[in-house]
Amino acid sequence: PAAATQDSIKMGKRFGKLPLCTASELRRRVQQGEYLVIIDGLVCKLNGFIGKHPGGPLSIMHMVGRDATDEARSMHPAEVFEGTMPRWAVARFVTDEKAAAQASYVEDLDLPYSAPRSTLADGSGHAQPESSSATDLDYAAIQRDYRQLDVQLREEGMYRCDYGDYACEAARYVALFGIACGLILLGPASAWTYLAAGVSTALLWQQLAFFAHDLGHNELTGRREFDMVLGICVADVLGGLSVGWWKKNHNTHHIVTNDVDNDPDIQHLPFLAVSTRFFESRYSTYYRRVMEFDAAARMFVALQDKLYYLIMCFARYNLYFLSWNYLLFSDFAPYRVLEMGCIGVFFVWFSWLVSHIPTWSYVILYLSVAHSISAVLHIQITLSHFAMSTESPDPVYECFAARQVRTTMDVICPTWLDWFHGGLQFQIEHHLFPRLPRHKLRRVQPLVKDLCRKHGMEFKEFSFIDGNVYTLRWLGEVASRVKLYNSRDEHSAQAVASFKKSLRTQ
Repeated sequence: PAAATQDSIKMGKRFGKLPLCTASELRRRVQQGEYLVIIDGLVCKLNGFIGKHPGGPLSIMHMVGRDATDEARSMHPAEVFEGTMPRWAVARFVTDEKAAAQASYVEDLDLPYSAPRSTLADGSGHAQPESSSATDLDYAAIQRDYRQLDVQLREEGMYRCDYGDYACEAARYVALFGIACGLILLGPASAWTYLAAGVSTALLWQQLAFFAHDLGHNELTGRREFDMVLGICVADVLGGLSVGWWKKNHNTHHIVTNDVDNDPDIQHLPFLAVSTRFFESRYSTYYRRVMEFDAAARMFVALQDKLYYLIMCFARYNLYFLSWNYLLFSDFAPYRVLEMGCIGVFFVWFSWLVSHIPTWSYVILYLSVAHSISAVLHIQITLSHFAMSTESPDPVYECFAARQVRTTMDVICPTWLDWFHGGLQFQIEHHLFPRLPRHKLRRVQPLVKDLCRKHGMEFKEFSFIDGNVYTLRWLGEVASRVKLYNSRDEHSAQAVASFKKSLRTQ
């Protein structure tokens, strides 16, 4: 709090001469094409920066016309606020006391790059998972206490990475890589050999995904360029997937978590739908296309709770496609050449390794096991959000911290199993403090639980097994609505046909 006060005094002296900007003026200028974002009471015009933003343009676009103070602070180091962001300040934001508590000033505007947040307040009656959170949350108080907790963590040095934690991680990567290669190159030619090699490879890819995730959030050194390049050189070379694609996708996910129209991490038609809103063939602002709820989608979604694990077994193949689609066609790929080279190296060494498997049947066995066991990672990822809320109770006033708690789930696990979950078991804490090193998330969890308890927010957590059951039940609930939707659609078609027939007979 004292540090925050000093920052406010410094900002007052530095930006006191800037013109004032009201909410109505902000809305007018946004409608005229300006990318205006409110950060610490300053209106920042980011049109000249949006194409250079390391986290991708969409993570900025989704905050246009909104107060992005907490989102920006959670995703960036302090020096960004002191050096980069002030360069883009064009005004000081002023409004009355009630409006000052707003998170968004553009929820009623039709912006082409960011859809309004989904909300039950629109009277649509879409199904939502049950929640025990209070219905009258004090968002201003939640925001204040969340910011105080963030300051406390910074003062206690929690954001500093202990490199010793990664010594065990590195040993695990080397061991899994060595086991997989050793079995294929030196092991006897048997099904058991290639089965074990496939499992080792899948575990290696899982562990590398955790490491790439840490580096993408700059949790290792805090130096964006170094962490990103290291992530590419390790994860792209050993895993064959684009870290750049993941970063663009993942940053967007953090900004608009579980929003039907904006969050790519829950947009999986025609195979999966986590909300009945997807039945409306929504437009994805990330993929820039309509997610058609066509005949194929109806068939898969109606069976999604039964097909969930099978779909997860094929998820890694989709990531190969998304990685190359990003590298070849994305208008934002700052490390395109490096990544294409590193993924090329992956396919060279991986093809060389697979060439030592003596028969095609064993090759198919190894590749199938390696990719299907990778389903564990995708289950861990989807468990955190698939069965959580996709509808904001109040998108105008809901603060960053309340939104992250509402849309995210923790997984209960013993300390000795933390390596297996790689930080994904503390998703609530991670979404509140994305740059906090994952090895410290367990120590932060009690503080976050206290914050939730104080303000009546449900802190949802399950064991890994119970979390799977809870997620499958919710997927089944959405699947059960497909039959109702089909019946209504058929009834509407019959009514239209009957009406047209009556017109012809007149």
